[in-house]
Amino acid sequence: MGAVTEAPAMRRSFWRAPNYAAWFTADTASAAGGSLRALAVSLAGYAVSGSTAAAGWLGTAALIAQQVASVFGGTFVDRHERRTLIVVNAAVGVCTWGSVAALFAARMLTYPLLLVIATLGSAVSGFLGSATDAMLRSIIGVRDYPKALSLNRGRDATINIAGNPVGGFLYGVAPWLPFLVTACLYATSGAAARCIDVRRLARTDGAADSADTSATRRTQRPSFLADFVGGWSWSLHKPLLVTIMIAAAVLNYGVNGVEYAIQLHLMQLDTSATLIGAIGSGIAATMLVGAFAAARLSDRVPVGGCICVSFVFLCVCVAPMLFAYGPSVSRGASYALVFVANSVMGLPFPIIDALLLGFVYAKAPTSMQGRIAVSLTVPAQALSAFSSASAGALLPVLGFRGTIAVFLATLALSTVMVLCSARIRHIPRADGWDTAEL
Repeated sequence: MGAVTEAPAMRRSFWRAPNYAAWFTADTASAAGGSLRALAVSLAGYAVSGSTAAAGWLGTAALIAQQVASVFGGTFVDRHERRTLIVVNAAVGVCTWGSVAALFAARMLTYPLLLVIATLGSAVSGFLGSATDAMLRSIIGVRDYPKALSLNRGRDATINIAGNPVGGFLYGVAPWLPFLVTACLYATSGAAARCIDVRRLARTDGAADSADTSATRRTQRPSFLADFVGGWSWSLHKPLLVTIMIAAAVLNYGVNGVEYAIQLHLMQLDTSATLIGAIGSGIAATMLVGAFAAARLSDRVPVGGCICVSFVFLCVCVAPMLFAYGPSVSRGASYALVFVANSVMGLPFPIIDALLLGFVYAKAPTSMQGRIAVSLTVPAQALSAFSSASAGALLPVLGFRGTIAVFLATLALSTVMVLCSARIRHIPRADGWDTAEL
């Protein structure tokens, strides 16, 4: 289907769009549940195993299961009614984390049992979790899409800032409490999703969320494999998308490498856990500021130019870290320098997401939103899996500044890719997306 368009005189706040409030509530509750349980799972893994290595593998196994499931989940989401999938995902979340809370409270939770439950829960989340993002294009118009994305990024940043501290506090009150609250949040997500009127989605753009279940439609629908291959083929045949995939993969590798290098180096220096945790809170806080900026810039600036400036800005933020932890710089001054530089680095991420990804999702067929999300995020995150290992291997050999220099070089490479891409540079602002080509 074509993109949803609106005459300028008819535009109104997307908060007044049918189903948006229910969708936002469902998505927010689900995101809050995921953030709240993240630290609690690690703490629980350590509590029942007594091993930091076992606790670490718990998170790794869950992440691998989520990423693998998401590869196929995008296609599945595009083939079924998305509201139902959101409800199912919420129901699984209630059962998964509610059972962990019950087992913990009854002192019956063991490490193998927690590993199985967390892995299965994460796999289901990866398989069905893209349904909420995929549904958004069926609710709001093209011109409002980047503004809605920037709002989501601001919400996610706020949740990430509060998630770990709140989860840790609840765990301190009672180890089972954060899991119970997580289950309640998933229940809220499912209840809100039930309030979404599928008939209104069908009238909005008549795409994948249509309630049409006629025998003719079922007969003509391609197989799962055909849809899966079709989604990847569609993305890989778009030169702009291929460039974005590669540039994003290199960028994410560099950014995550910097984050891991900072954390590992601070651990080597026996820095307090509070100061190490503050590094993540700092970048999350500036991402929140960036989200507000993205909301104001989303329909006012040319996308291509803003993206180019954002990539250059990231390189400028990392560069000062090359002067930290030198022989003539104290640890306190070095930490302050790294904290400020790393925090400021969070500003452009919501802008990049709102503008660049907003353009891609707005131009992609509504019936393929789940597959497009997967074909963009999976390649973009592929290199990031090696960021931690790379930082750990480089630090003993090159030291902190040398390691930062390596990851700064990767950021510079991604910036050159973007600057040299005429297709990216020429992406117009949101009111020109209807005529722009992907």
